[in-house]
Amino acid sequence: MWYDMAKVALSQNHKVIHLSYEHKTIDPKRKELVGLGLIALQRPGITNSQISGLNRFIRLSINYIRKKIRNPLQKLFDQNPDVILYNGTCYSIADEKTLLHQLENFKGKFFLLAHFNERRTKSSKEVAEIVKQAYQKVEKKFFTNHKDIETVEKDLSYNIHNALVVRNPVNLKDKTIVHYPQEKIIQLAMVANLLSVHKGQDIVLNILKNKTWKTRDWHLNIYGKGVDEKFLKDLASQNDLAEKVSFHGKVDDIRLLWQKNHILLMPSRMEGMPLAIVEAMLCGRPCVATNVGGISEWLEENRSGFIAASADEDSFGKALEKAWENKYKWEEMGKQAHERAMMLYDPHPGKTLLDLITK
Repeated sequence: MWYDMAKVALSQNHKVIHLSYEHKTIDPKRKELVGLGLIALQRPGITNSQISGLNRFIRLSINYIRKKIRNPLQKLFDQNPDVILYNGTCYSIADEKTLLHQLENFKGKFFLLAHFNERRTKSSKEVAEIVKQAYQKVEKKFFTNHKDIETVEKDLSYNIHNALVVRNPVNLKDKTIVHYPQEKIIQLAMVANLLSVHKGQDIVLNILKNKTWKTRDWHLNIYGKGVDEKFLKDLASQNDLAEKVSFHGKVDDIRLLWQKNHILLMPSRMEGMPLAIVEAMLCGRPCVATNVGGISEWLEENRSGFIAASADEDSFGKALEKAWENKYKWEEMGKQAHERAMMLYDPHPGKTLLDLITK
């Protein structure tokens, strides 16, 4: 969303500064924005938790020293911004103590964009207090769904003022329904980063290993890349599903993906509002998903999809079973999904967000 907003802002001759963590490779979208005039700044990067203990300690130590020598945020404030937009999760602002300290003397406007709720405050009163104080500094708080606002208010015991819902951009130029596949073998799709603690792909693989499912005529297509790719491939083999599950990596042509697949499975443990669901609905496909984030604001039970009460094998298994029993309705449900998505999505989310922070 920030990319979409920044592109519109640059076209209107706004000065746009972006401070990101260091990465070895530059994202193509960021490179595009730099070509349009974006001022790109970097700060010491996030240390990969997968590396060995000694290497991780060395990298963390180097980053600590670098931050002590020079405040990595100072180069941002040296640009004298009028507006600062923090782009993260509902509670990740708690990790930005240096930013919050510098905001005490900031004369401009501060906004926060929260993409999903990781529920960290449930286990830490300290985090909850930092987040609450940060929210008090914010001009407007942007969320991707209404449920996250309600959950944050409960977690913090705090009434959030100036909370607004904004929609993520949709990466589809053509938003007409994709022709429903006529293949007899049911093609199930999971489209997400391969990060099971977030997207829950392991839940589905553990459901499908059951004898009842193994006797049915289906194939599971897993799309995406991520740190759990090996874990999920190993799990599929361990569950004796290697011949019924295919890993396709990241696919850029979403409409081509939906020419092949009948339904989306989204067993997420946490979410804001997953773009994969919005894209599937716009392409005319029903979804089976967990009731996290804004999913139930888009999906309607028995009309455009099937909703599991929680992200566990029992709940998602029941929802998936209900979907299977009603697979003769999927094509019609896909049409209803398309209708609802067309009603809810924002065709100009970047402009919407820019207007909200500049007017």
